[in-house]
Amino acid sequence: MSRRLDDLRSAFTAALGRGDAKAAVEAYAEDARLLLPASEPMDGRAAIEAFWRAGLASGMSGFELEPQLLNLEASFACEIGRYVLRARPTDERPVTEEGRYLVIHRQTPDGTWQRALELFAPRARRARARREAPNTAGSIHP
Repeated sequence: MSRRLDDLRSAFTAALGRGDAKAAVEAYAEDARLLLPASEPMDGRAAIEAFWRAGLASGMSGFELEPQLLNLEASFACEIGRYVLRARPTDERPVTEEGRYLVIHRQTPDGTWQRALELFAPRARRARARREAPNTAGSIHP
C-alpha cells in the first residue's frame, strides 16, 4: 500500500515540476480540501487546481515532499512530512519556502488512493531569511 502512496506523491510532484496543474490535481479526491495559513479553505479539484495554476504562473519552479511518518489503515492513510517549495518570480530573487505538511489519503472503492485533506504549515523564517526577497509569488501561503 505504501508503494501506491509513494507513486501518487511522485506523480503529483512530477506534474507540478512540469508545470501541469491539471495533471497534479488528479491526485486529489473530487471533494478534497486544501488548508493553508491565513487563507480560506479550498474545496474541490477546481479550486485546488486554480491554486496550483496560480503558483506555477507566479514562478513556482520546484516542489518536494519528504514523508516522515505514514500511518496506513484499511481505507485511509495519514502522511506527515516536510516540504520545500522553490520559486523564481520574474524580476525577483529566487525564493525558497520550507515547512511541514499533513495529507489524509482516502482509498476509493476501486483501490486507488486520493488526497482528501491537505494542510501546509510554513516554517518560521530565520533572521537571515528576513533579509531576502519577500516570500509572496509562488508561495504556498499568501
